[in-house]
Amino acid sequence: MSDTRDPFAMPNAQSMMGMDPNQMTETFRAMTQKSMEQSKEAYGRMKSAADEATRALESTMENAHQGSLQLSKKAIEAMRTNAELGFQHLDKMMSAKSFAEVIEMQTAYVRKQVEMATDQAKEMQTLTQSVAQDMLKPGREAFQKATNKAV
Repeated sequence: MSDTRDPFAMPNAQSMMGMDPNQMTETFRAMTQKSMEQSKEAYGRMKSAADEATRALESTMENAHQGSLQLSKKAIEAMRTNAELGFQHLDKMMSAKSFAEVIEMQTAYVRKQVEMATDQAKEMQTLTQSVAQDMLKPGREAFQKATNKAV
């Protein structure tokens, strides 16, 4: 009696894995569906983070622009004040009656210029610090928000 079985035949999938092929298809479909959902969620989070980063950058650039304008205005104001005081000083010098009076006027003018330059430098430093804080604020807030989401 000969064996009618084919030794090279593939065993059926059910006997090989102990699972019905229809169940395997359904399991594969469910895994694919879950993978797609997770990918969509990840994309949504990534897009949201990119949008937030873009808004923070735009806000930073706007703050930098506004700060630059403030600093420019302050510098122009200082130059105008210095020029006006220089012309006033020259007018006073023209009315001097003696060399001693010229020296006295010049000494007072130089002292006032040094005091004014010190005050202007302090104002510019304060304004620069304020502008820097305003410029960094959107980025700092975005970082804080991202950190809070991560925790």
